Amino acid sequence: MSESIERKTLIQEKRKLMEEKRMSMGMKSFCASFVGTNFRLSEEPQYSFSAMIKRHKADNQFVDVNYEDLEQEEYVPIYQTVFFDDKDPVHEPTFSKHRIPLQIRCLERYHNSKREYAQQFKREIKLLIDNQSTAESAWQFVRTMAYTTLWPPLHTRKELKIFEKDFCKLSPTEQHRYNKIMATNFT
Repeated sequence: MSESIERKTLIQEKRKLMEEKRMSMGMKSFCASFVGTNFRLSEEPQYSFSAMIKRHKADNQFVDVNYEDLEQEEYVPIYQTVFFDDKDPVHEPTFSKHRIPLQIRCLERYHNSKREYAQQFKREIKLLIDNQSTAESAWQFVRTMAYTTLWPPLHTRKELKIFEKDFCKLSPTEQHRYNKIMATNFT
């Protein structure tokens, strides 16, 4: 029992020593985060900025009773600089001498020609669709072109048949509606 009390007092004394050392070096108390910055382990008075507003008794001999605080003269320069922003020259960039690099011009031409080729291809496909003899052949042509042009290389007839059979399949309700329309005699 006495060993634990001795150890406790030894730890407390070490803490007081460390606390004094920290405070003398201008550091915060190690207990500051738990309790606050005003906490001290020792019973000595704490020095802070609040004690600095009072004058020391020995300073009375240096105080001049007849001292008058004179007003400071304000300095006004003789030459005043007038700032006139409109007078400053405006240096706007001119692009008359600027040349776009060849690489960028070539890239732009490449993109433009790519777009023109795509438009030409769309026009030709549209004309081919319009020139089909029946609506069924036009529909098949559209489906085939959509499949073969989006997924190159060109596919075999067998793959195209599988595509027509499975990929363009109607839902059951759409199929029922389609069958009903086709079974109706409108004449």
